[in-house]
Amino acid sequence: MVRPLSLLAVVAALLCALTAPAFADNWPLFGYDPARSGFNSSEHILTVANVHRLRARWQISLGSVADSTPILLERVRVGRAYRPVLFQTTTAGVTLAIEATSGRILWRYLTHGSNITDSTPAADPSGETIYVPGIDGKVHKLSASRGREVAAPGFPARITRMPDSEKDASPLNVANGFLYAVTSGYLGDAPPYDGHVVAVRLRDGAATVFNSLCSRDRRLPGPSSCSQQRSGIWARGGAVVDPDGSMNGRIYAATGNGDFDANTGGHDYGDSLLSLSADLSMRIGSYTPTDYQELEQGDVDLGSTSPALLPPQPSSKTPLMLVQGGKDGILKLLDRAHLPGVGHELQKVSLPNALFSTPAVWTDGESAWIFMGFPSEVQAYRLRTDAQGVSRLVGVWRNTAGQTAGEGTSPVVANGIVFVAFDDAIVALDARTGTELWSSARRSAVHTIGAVHWQSPIVVNGWLYCSDENGDLTAYSLPASARVRPFVGTSGAPAAASAVPSSRRRASSR
Repeated sequence: MVRPLSLLAVVAALLCALTAPAFADNWPLFGYDPARSGFNSSEHILTVANVHRLRARWQISLGSVADSTPILLERVRVGRAYRPVLFQTTTAGVTLAIEATSGRILWRYLTHGSNITDSTPAADPSGETIYVPGIDGKVHKLSASRGREVAAPGFPARITRMPDSEKDASPLNVANGFLYAVTSGYLGDAPPYDGHVVAVRLRDGAATVFNSLCSRDRRLPGPSSCSQQRSGIWARGGAVVDPDGSMNGRIYAATGNGDFDANTGGHDYGDSLLSLSADLSMRIGSYTPTDYQELEQGDVDLGSTSPALLPPQPSSKTPLMLVQGGKDGILKLLDRAHLPGVGHELQKVSLPNALFSTPAVWTDGESAWIFMGFPSEVQAYRLRTDAQGVSRLVGVWRNTAGQTAGEGTSPVVANGIVFVAFDDAIVALDARTGTELWSSARRSAVHTIGAVHWQSPIVVNGWLYCSDENGDLTAYSLPASARVRPFVGTSGAPAAASAVPSSRRRASSR
C-alpha cells in the first residue's frame, strides 16, 4: 500500500508526472549499463546546486525485503497511456511492477522454490519485455506491461540444476545479444555448487556455460559433475561487460573461494578474475593474486566485488584498465587488455575494509574517478597518468556521512553527484570534493529509508529510488517547479537552461 506523505506531496508527484522530461532516460540494469559503471550520463535535472531540494514523494511496502536494486523503463504501456515503471524482485522470488511517479503497484509475478534470490531484473533492449530472476533456478521473460510470461525460444532459461544449494545472487545483465546470469552458494557455503556464468542468446535461446571449476565441462554443473566445489560468483555486479569496441563485448566475472590450479595446467579458477568472450566460448585471460592459497584457506574471496572498468586512457602505456577489490582490502589496478595471470598488478591500494560494493566509475571530462562504498565511509580515487605513461590511482577524498551494519553499499553517480545509501539515510555528495549536499534523514526523517544490505539507489530523470531492509521502496524528487532540464546540444555539453515539460539483519557475505 502506498503511504502518502501529504496532500501537497501527492499534488507535487502528479505535477511531476504531467511534466516528465523530454528525452527521458531508462535505468535498465543494475549499475545503469552493462559495464555496471553506476554512472547515469544522461541525468541533467538534478544538479549540485539543486539536489538539496529533494523531497520524499512516496513510500510503499513491497510485501517482503528486496535485497537488490530496482530498474526503470520510462515508457511502459499502462492501460491507454505510457508511464515510467520500476521493476524490483524480492528475496522471495516475487517481481513487482510499480508506477514510478505514484508508487502504485501494477502487477506481481511469483516464482516458487525453497530458497531466496538477491538478483535484479534486466530490461530487454526492446523496452517491451524484462528478464526476471526466480527462486526456481530459472530466468523468466515477462511482458513489461502486464507481467505475463512471454513465449520465447529458450525461456524460461534454466541457469542452475541445483536451486536448493546454488544461488542466483548477482543482478542479471543484457548485452551483445545475450542475457547473462551467474551463480554462487547460499549463506554458509554448503555444497554442492560450482560458480558459473550462463549466456542465453536472445534471438534463439541457445545457451552456453562457463564453469569456474572444471572449466572444460561446458554444461550446467550437477551435484557430482565436478570433483571441486564452491568458487561462487556472487558480487553485486555479477557478469560485467566491456564497453570498449576493441574488446568485442568481453565478459568479466570474479570468483570466490575454490581450488585454483590453472597455473599448473589445471582448469580450476577459484579466487580469480576471468575474462571471457561474449558468447562464453573462450577464456581470453585471467588474474589471480599470488596469495591465492591464503585467500582460499581464510575465506577471503577475491570475488566479493566485481571489476570496475575504467575509461580508455590514450596517454597511458596501459590504456585499458580495471580495478578489482576483494575481502583482503586491497584494490588491484590491472591491464584488462592483457590480464596478467598470477600477480603482476599495475598497482595495489590499501582500503579501509574489505570491498563488497560495486565501485562507481565517472569521468569529469578530464579524469577517470572511482567511488567505493564501505560500512562507514565513501572513498574517491582519481586515475592519473604521468609523462612516462604510467597510470596510478590517487586518493582524493573520503566522507564518513553514514554507517551500515553490513559491508557497505554500491554508490551511483549522476551529473557530478555521488549518491550512496547507509542505514536510515541516502546521502548526496559532491563528486569532486566529497562535500555532503543532501541527506534523506535530515530532509525527510519520517520517510527516509531503513537499514540496507545490498540495496542501493538509482537516479534517473530527476528521481531517486531506493529499497531497504524494512521491505519498503521510497521515491524522492525535486518540487515540480524546480525540474528544469538544461538543453543538451549535439556535443553533449549543457547549453542554456530552459524549462522542459517534464526486516533488519546483519549483512553476511552472501
